[in-house]
Amino acid sequence: MNHQLKFFTDPAILARTSRTILTRFLEDRQVHLPPDAAALLTNASVKLRIWTCTRPMAQLARNADGDDLLFVHHGEGELHCDFGHLHYHEGDYIVVPRGTMWRLEPGSRTTLLMIEASGGAFRLPERGILGAHAIFDPAALDTPTLDDAFRAQQNERETQVLVKQRGALSTITYPFNPLDAVGWKGELSVLRLNWRDIRPVMSHRYHLPPSVHATFVADRFVVCTFVPRPLESDPGALKVPFFHSNDDFDEVIFYHAGHFFSRDGIKPGMVTFHPCGFTHGPHPKAFAAGARAARSETDEVAVMIDTRDGLELSEPARAHEMTTYADSWKTP
Repeated sequence: MNHQLKFFTDPAILARTSRTILTRFLEDRQVHLPPDAAALLTNASVKLRIWTCTRPMAQLARNADGDDLLFVHHGEGELHCDFGHLHYHEGDYIVVPRGTMWRLEPGSRTTLLMIEASGGAFRLPERGILGAHAIFDPAALDTPTLDDAFRAQQNERETQVLVKQRGALSTITYPFNPLDAVGWKGELSVLRLNWRDIRPVMSHRYHLPPSVHATFVADRFVVCTFVPRPLESDPGALKVPFFHSNDDFDEVIFYHAGHFFSRDGIKPGMVTFHPCGFTHGPHPKAFAAGARAARSETDEVAVMIDTRDGLELSEPARAHEMTTYADSWKTP
């Protein structure tokens, strides 16, 4: 996709006001720090942004409005923060707690999906009878280390920290680099999890609802991860999502890799938005493929954000609207 992300919003199969957005945020906007990235979808509890980092950050970032969850769509490099040094690569989730100072040194062009828990924090979902080791083992969570790379970046040069608080940006200037920790203790830290460490729950007879794939939860929304898995094998089992009205949550899906099994024409780098209250479900071609058991497994990787409160589409996103997405449910 040449790092161009396509943003789609689909209010309904039947709604005549359905919208589809194609944007060139990554190419058109010269944004060098994450707080400057345009918000795409927002409400009081969550803000979704996409940001591309092509060179080492000259300033530190600190979000005082809430935790950040970074998903690495493309790229690899180094993250330095209050808690130490962490290497990141494609497919990583990185949880950055509120108030953490951090910066990236990309080894290659890095594109992030940024999810802010405004006024809140990210935590792991309850696993119930599945047990604490289901979906992914907590041992798979990495934390930064106070290693040689972290000590090597410490210096006495003047350093600026760009702070976001209540949506406004302020700059704090230190006469030295404040990433100079020599140790820390406690339960709060930056965390890293790669989607490859996720082991999805599966059923051969029943199509499980998306909530079973929850990876992180916040106060008014949940983040789920769809990863490759075997499809239902029972002849009578539904092999694609059922048609539903989505009455309680707005649904956003970021498509990272593979072919999304319930959609047609969706490629990596696209985002779909289905507001609550409108009926939607699998595309006709995907439904037909599921009915004839054309595939035995999925190869998709996608991030879904379900929000309890309605999301607002930003003006930068609206400016690149396409109007044909809802028509993709029409049969020839």
